[in-house]
Amino acid sequence: MFRLNLITGILYVVYIVLLEFHYFKEGCTCCFYYGKLCAFGKGVIAAKFFKKGDPEKFCEREFGFKDFIPQILVVLIPLIVGIALLVSRGFNLPILIAMIYPLFSWFIVNPILYGKLACMHCKQGSICCPALKFFAKVKGDE
Repeated sequence: MFRLNLITGILYVVYIVLLEFHYFKEGCTCCFYYGKLCAFGKGVIAAKFFKKGDPEKFCEREFGFKDFIPQILVVLIPLIVGIALLVSRGFNLPILIAMIYPLFSWFIVNPILYGKLACMHCKQGSICCPALKFFAKVKGDE
């Protein structure tokens, strides 16, 4: 994104930071791990910025595909910009790597981190977790 220009790079980083803070506020504050160390440390971080929320609110939330669009944009934006840069400016290995990394993270790293390591040991998942329920439903529908 910074190869396009400084403003787009900064805007992309700001988008990611705002998205993370949104998750801290809307999810982590109502999670079992609020103020505690979860698999990613987000419960501790959320407690530094936000007051504890209502755990019932966490359980009542329903996830749909539209809820994942902001996360999908984190991957799609650099992919689209990277393709445009490769086409307009010619091949560049750092740009190619910057395009591939989010895809690698999304499709390889995240399923291992969440599917094999974090979620199966998560106390909140045994109470209620809308994301876990969404992904279990998606897997069950196949």
